[in-house]
Amino acid sequence: SSGINAEYGGGGFKVAMRCFDKTRPTVGAMSLGLARRALDEATKYSMERKTMGKPIFMHQAVNFLLADMAMRYELAKLGVWRSCADYDEGRRNTYYASIGKLYGGLAANKNASDAVQVFGGNGYNKEYPVEKLMRDAKIFQIYEGTDQIQKLIIGREHMTKWL
Repeated sequence: SSGINAEYGGGGFKVAMRCFDKTRPTVGAMSLGLARRALDEATKYSMERKTMGKPIFMHQAVNFLLADMAMRYELAKLGVWRSCADYDEGRRNTYYASIGKLYGGLAANKNASDAVQVFGGNGYNKEYPVEKLMRDAKIFQIYEGTDQIQKLIIGREHMTKWL
């Protein structure tokens, strides 16, 4: 027989799974872009929009949303960068590739949702970019392995360190 399975001694599935170690950090990086864009749009809007005579970022509730968005972005970035560094150094990066992809998708979705919250009713208006960001974010929890698959991989990789 021929094909990748025969070429690698029946290990075609393992080879295919190793490809995800390279592609998942890329998906994580794309999700970082969306998470950052949502944070930037919410920040700009919070400086322009005023209520009770002051920009809305000065209200604690909005300030907390922006802080959470910034925190999620920065933490997701660390996971993605770690997976990329491990890959570049020739180390197996399965664990961090799944963490970066999973948390990047979470950050993108939650940041898009929080950006809509900062925009209030304007968040659903197609004249503002956060409406589209919220729709676009969902794909990061689906392709290159769903969130549930990432958790399965992370859990398995974590346990191999203990067994």
